[in-house]
Amino acid sequence: MSLFKFCATFVFLSSALLAQCGISQKDFSGVGHVLVLNSSDWRYATPNQTVGCLDQNGRFIAPTDDIECGVYTRLDDYPYTLSSTLGNCTFNDAKTVTNKDSYYGGSDHAWTCNATYEAIIYDELYTIDGFPYVFLCSGDINCYYDAKKIPGPAETAPLWQFRWGSQQRGITPGHVQLQLLWTPLNTGKRKSVSDIPSPRLRLNDGAQIPLQGQEIKS
Repeated sequence: MSLFKFCATFVFLSSALLAQCGISQKDFSGVGHVLVLNSSDWRYATPNQTVGCLDQNGRFIAPTDDIECGVYTRLDDYPYTLSSTLGNCTFNDAKTVTNKDSYYGGSDHAWTCNATYEAIIYDELYTIDGFPYVFLCSGDINCYYDAKKIPGPAETAPLWQFRWGSQQRGITPGHVQLQLLWTPLNTGKRKSVSDIPSPRLRLNDGAQIPLQGQEIKS
Protein backbone atom coordinates (compact mmCIF):
# COMPACT_ATOMS: atom_id res chain seq x y z
CA MET A 1 0.00 0.00 0.00
CA SER A 2 1.37 3.42 -0.94
CA LEU A 3 1.93 6.04 1.72
CA PHE A 4 -0.85 8.40 0.77
CA LYS A 5 -3.41 5.59 0.72
CA PHE A 6 -2.16 4.38 4.10
CA CYS A 7 -2.12 7.89 5.54
CA ALA A 8 -5.59 8.63 4.22
CA THR A 9 -6.90 5.55 6.02
CA PHE A 10 -4.93 6.32 9.17
CA VAL A 11 -5.93 9.97 9.29
CA PHE A 12 -9.54 9.16 8.54
CA LEU A 13 -9.75 6.65 11.40
CA SER A 14 -7.69 8.59 13.95
CA SER A 15 -9.56 11.80 13.16
CA ALA A 16 -13.06 10.41 13.52
CA LEU A 17 -13.50 12.06 16.90
CA LEU A 18 -11.83 15.29 15.78
CA ALA A 19 -14.16 15.49 12.81
CA GLN A 20 -17.08 15.51 15.25
CA CYS A 21 -15.80 18.21 17.57
CA GLY A 22 -13.29 20.06 15.37
CA ILE A 23 -9.52 20.41 15.55
CA SER A 24 -7.52 23.12 17.34
CA GLN A 25 -4.11 24.70 16.88
CA LYS A 26 -2.33 22.04 18.93
CA ASP A 27 -3.18 19.50 16.25
CA PHE A 28 -0.82 21.26 13.83
CA SER A 29 2.50 20.89 15.59
CA GLY A 30 5.55 18.66 15.82
CA VAL A 31 6.67 16.49 12.90
CA GLY A 32 4.51 15.16 10.08
CA HIS A 33 3.72 14.72 6.42
CA VAL A 34 1.76 17.17 4.27
CA LEU A 35 -0.80 15.27 2.20
CA VAL A 36 -2.47 16.72 -0.90
CA LEU A 37 -6.23 16.39 -1.42
CA ASN A 38 -8.11 16.83 -4.69
CA SER A 39 -10.70 19.20 -3.24
CA SER A 40 -12.43 22.46 -4.07
CA ASP A 41 -14.69 22.60 -0.99
CA TRP A 42 -13.31 22.17 2.54
CA ARG A 43 -16.80 21.43 3.90
CA TYR A 44 -16.90 18.07 2.13
CA ALA A 45 -13.19 17.21 1.97
CA THR A 46 -11.93 14.05 3.66
CA PRO A 47 -8.64 12.12 3.67
CA ASN A 48 -10.21 9.75 1.11
CA GLN A 49 -9.50 12.46 -1.47
CA THR A 50 -5.73 12.18 -0.96
CA VAL A 51 -3.87 12.15 -4.29
CA GLY A 52 -0.29 12.65 -3.11
CA CYS A 53 1.97 14.51 -0.73
CA LEU A 54 4.69 17.16 -0.68
CA ASP A 55 8.25 15.87 -0.98
CA GLN A 56 11.24 17.30 0.88
CA ASN A 57 11.75 19.89 -1.88
CA GLY A 58 8.15 21.07 -1.52
CA ARG A 59 7.02 19.54 -4.80
CA PHE A 60 3.68 17.78 -5.23
CA ILE A 61 4.20 14.05 -5.87
CA ALA A 62 2.19 10.83 -6.02
CA PRO A 63 4.44 8.53 -3.97
CA THR A 64 4.83 4.80 -4.34
CA ASP A 65 6.82 4.49 -1.11
CA ASP A 66 6.72 6.15 2.31
CA ILE A 67 10.20 7.60 2.02
CA GLU A 68 9.25 9.78 -0.94
CA CYS A 69 7.10 12.13 1.16
CA GLY A 70 8.90 14.95 2.92
CA VAL A 71 9.22 14.98 6.70
CA TYR A 72 8.13 18.43 7.89
CA THR A 73 8.57 20.17 11.21
CA ARG A 74 6.52 23.11 12.44
CA LEU A 75 8.49 25.57 14.54
CA ASP A 76 7.01 25.83 18.01
CA ASP A 77 7.98 29.48 18.31
CA TYR A 78 8.22 32.53 16.06
CA PRO A 79 7.81 32.55 13.06
CA TYR A 80 5.89 29.20 13.40
CA THR A 81 6.85 28.14 9.88
CA LEU A 82 7.38 24.72 8.31
CA SER A 83 10.71 23.26 7.33
CA SER A 84 11.70 19.99 5.69
CA THR A 85 14.98 18.14 5.97
CA LEU A 86 16.30 20.47 3.24
CA GLY A 87 15.48 23.74 5.02
CA ASN A 88 12.84 26.43 5.41
CA CYS A 89 9.69 26.35 3.27
CA THR A 90 8.01 29.28 1.54
CA PHE A 91 5.92 30.56 -1.36
CA ASN A 92 8.17 33.62 -1.54
CA ASP A 93 11.41 32.29 -3.03
CA ALA A 94 11.88 34.17 -6.31
CA LYS A 95 14.03 31.34 -7.68
CA THR A 96 11.05 29.02 -8.10
CA VAL A 97 8.75 28.70 -11.10
CA THR A 98 5.76 31.05 -11.43
CA ASN A 99 2.15 30.17 -12.23
CA LYS A 100 2.14 31.71 -15.71
CA ASP A 101 -1.21 30.16 -16.66
CA SER A 102 -3.05 32.01 -13.89
CA TYR A 103 -4.74 35.36 -14.63
CA TYR A 104 -4.16 36.64 -11.09
CA GLY A 105 -1.34 34.39 -9.89
CA GLY A 106 1.06 34.85 -12.79
CA SER A 107 3.77 36.28 -10.54
CA ASP A 108 3.24 33.75 -7.71
CA HIS A 109 6.15 31.46 -6.95
CA ALA A 110 5.86 27.75 -6.17
CA TRP A 111 6.22 26.30 -2.68
CA THR A 112 9.80 25.26 -2.00
CA CYS A 113 12.03 24.17 0.86
CA ASN A 114 15.75 24.91 0.90
CA ALA A 115 18.61 25.82 3.20
CA THR A 116 19.28 29.22 1.61
CA TYR A 117 15.93 30.78 2.49
CA GLU A 118 15.41 32.56 5.83
CA ALA A 119 11.80 32.15 6.91
CA ILE A 120 9.62 35.03 8.10
CA ILE A 121 6.13 35.13 9.65
CA TYR A 122 4.49 35.59 6.23
CA ASP A 123 5.74 32.12 5.24
CA GLU A 124 3.61 30.48 7.91
CA LEU A 125 0.99 27.88 7.08
CA TYR A 126 -1.73 27.52 9.70
CA THR A 127 -4.94 25.68 10.45
CA ILE A 128 -8.28 26.99 11.69
CA ASP A 129 -10.01 25.97 14.92
CA GLY A 130 -13.11 23.94 14.17
CA PHE A 131 -11.91 22.36 10.93
CA PRO A 132 -12.93 18.68 10.70
CA TYR A 133 -9.33 17.78 9.79
CA VAL A 134 -6.02 19.64 9.98
CA PHE A 135 -6.29 21.46 6.68
CA LEU A 136 -3.50 23.98 6.07
CA CYS A 137 -4.11 27.54 4.94
CA SER A 138 -1.84 30.41 3.91
CA GLY A 139 -1.94 34.18 3.56
CA ASP A 140 -5.29 35.87 4.15
CA ILE A 141 -7.46 32.83 5.01
CA ASN A 142 -6.68 31.05 1.74
CA CYS A 143 -7.09 27.30 2.21
CA TYR A 144 -6.76 26.15 -1.43
CA TYR A 145 -3.85 25.54 -3.77
CA ASP A 146 -3.19 25.31 -7.50
CA ALA A 147 -1.25 22.75 -9.54
CA LYS A 148 -1.10 22.07 -13.27
CA LYS A 149 -2.12 18.45 -12.73
CA ILE A 150 -2.00 15.51 -10.39
CA PRO A 151 1.45 14.02 -11.05
CA GLY A 152 1.94 10.48 -12.21
CA PRO A 153 4.59 8.03 -11.00
CA ALA A 154 8.10 9.57 -10.94
CA GLU A 155 6.64 13.00 -11.76
CA THR A 156 6.62 16.18 -9.70
CA ALA A 157 4.40 19.25 -9.95
CA PRO A 158 4.88 22.76 -8.55
CA LEU A 159 2.31 23.93 -6.00
CA TRP A 160 1.03 27.50 -5.92
CA GLN A 161 -1.45 29.47 -3.84
CA PHE A 162 -5.00 29.70 -5.20
CA ARG A 163 -5.90 33.10 -6.69
CA TRP A 164 -9.19 34.37 -8.03
CA GLY A 165 -11.03 37.50 -9.16
CA SER A 166 -13.67 38.71 -11.59
CA GLN A 167 -11.70 37.52 -14.64
CA GLN A 168 -10.98 34.07 -13.17
CA ARG A 169 -13.54 33.00 -10.59
CA GLY A 170 -12.23 29.50 -10.01
CA ILE A 171 -9.09 27.47 -10.44
CA THR A 172 -6.69 28.33 -13.27
CA PRO A 173 -8.15 26.83 -16.48
CA GLY A 174 -6.76 23.34 -17.06
CA HIS A 175 -5.31 23.16 -13.52
CA VAL A 176 -6.50 21.26 -10.44
CA GLN A 177 -7.68 22.80 -7.15
CA LEU A 178 -6.20 21.23 -4.03
CA GLN A 179 -6.09 21.29 -0.23
CA LEU A 180 -3.25 20.40 2.12
CA LEU A 181 -3.70 18.07 5.09
CA TRP A 182 -1.29 17.68 8.01
CA THR A 183 -0.77 14.19 9.39
CA PRO A 184 1.56 13.85 12.42
CA LEU A 185 4.31 11.26 12.57
CA ASN A 186 4.63 11.06 16.34
CA THR A 187 2.74 11.74 19.55
CA GLY A 188 5.41 13.82 21.23
CA LYS A 189 4.79 16.90 23.32
CA ARG A 190 2.87 19.62 21.55
CA LYS A 191 2.44 23.28 22.27
CA SER A 192 -0.71 24.31 24.10
CA VAL A 193 -3.43 26.01 22.08
CA SER A 194 -2.75 29.36 23.73
CA ASP A 195 0.90 29.27 22.66
CA ILE A 196 0.23 29.00 18.91
CA PRO A 197 -1.12 32.07 17.10
CA SER A 198 -4.22 31.48 15.01
CA PRO A 199 -6.67 33.47 12.89
CA ARG A 200 -9.47 35.22 14.76
CA LEU A 201 -11.87 32.72 13.29
CA ARG A 202 -13.46 29.54 14.54
CA LEU A 203 -15.59 27.35 12.34
CA ASN A 204 -18.85 26.10 13.75
CA ASP A 205 -21.17 23.40 12.44
CA GLY A 206 -22.84 24.54 9.25
CA ALA A 207 -20.27 27.26 8.51
CA GLN A 208 -20.45 28.39 4.87
CA ILE A 209 -17.26 30.51 4.77
CA PRO A 210 -15.47 29.84 1.43
CA LEU A 211 -11.91 30.23 2.85
CA GLN A 212 -10.46 30.94 -0.60
CA GLY A 213 -8.67 34.18 0.20
CA GLN A 214 -9.58 37.69 -0.83
CA GLU A 215 -10.84 38.49 -4.31
CA ILE A 216 -8.10 40.16 -6.35
CA LYS A 217 -9.33 43.31 -8.05
CA SER A 218 -8.56 43.68 -11.74
